[in-house]
Amino acid sequence: MNADGVQDVHSLSPRGWQRAGALVPFFRQAWAAQIETPDAVYASKVGDTEVIAEGHDISQSLRPQQTVTPLVDALLPGRGLQTPYAVGAESELVQTLEATESGVVLVAWEHNHIPDIAKAFSSEAPATWPGSRFDDVWVFTRSPDGTYAFAHVAQSLLSGDLAAGSSGSS
Repeated sequence: MNADGVQDVHSLSPRGWQRAGALVPFFRQAWAAQIETPDAVYASKVGDTEVIAEGHDISQSLRPQQTVTPLVDALLPGRGLQTPYAVGAESELVQTLEATESGVVLVAWEHNHIPDIAKAFSSEAPATWPGSRFDDVWVFTRSPDGTYAFAHVAQSLLSGDLAAGSSGSS
């Protein structure tokens, strides 16, 4: 459903909206190991080119933006949410991140395409994102030599959230 409570296949579920709100203190207070407050937040924009996955057009999904909008509104009101690319433009996103960002960056993206972004930063990243997981954060920490270490971090924000890297639904 959208922010007005109208049912919409491209929007978050009620539980997704709960999680979006809970991400504000998660990233503001950064109580989980390896989590820091982001300096920039990126999300996929609605695309012009149809991308079918799991039976529907994921290029129209508002979920990545909706997931991080409360966080951006609370923590980065002057910078705003960055949405330069749609699903399918993961390599362009990676190039932009490498060229323009030097601080902590949070990326919210369609789950089938997150591994395409992750593999650009670390060969340790999983090849797939479990489609039923919405309570994991993949963290890439840059070393002085320019390489990135990979880690799963469990959000543990809502009842039923699983440990990082566990399988199952949340």
